[in-house]
Amino acid sequence: MEGSPPAWVSWTSTDRYISKAFFNRKSSSSLSAFTHWISMDPITADSNHLASYEQVELVALGFGLAFRALWIAQFPEKYSDVPTHIINSPYPFSEYAQLSHGIQDLLSGYEETYVALAMPIYDYYLMIYKGYKKLKL
Repeated sequence: MEGSPPAWVSWTSTDRYISKAFFNRKSSSSLSAFTHWISMDPITADSNHLASYEQVELVALGFGLAFRALWIAQFPEKYSDVPTHIINSPYPFSEYAQLSHGIQDLLSGYEETYVALAMPIYDYYLMIYKGYKKLKL
């Protein structure tokens, strides 16, 4: 797990719309910066297991914000007070589909792994299964 996400991948923003930097292809906060960060597999921890909940949640937030930004750029008439940097987006709507493939690529190779925890309850055992692990392909 390496690197940090672009600055807009944050729970702290109060902005209604994503920043201008997202739409600047040369910015360290651009869509391509996000896809580069995703290509470094930020949901896999060093032990080849799923990263922390907070990290996975941040990745999901980033995808959601990027999808929303691309959607609004394509259909600005459905929203109010859309900034011009979104209306003049340099990204074709095909980036939306590319981004969805990024999710598929990121999640491929994970399988559910089970760690059994048996707890005796009367004459029965309650089994709890939990965990995900990256497969070595």
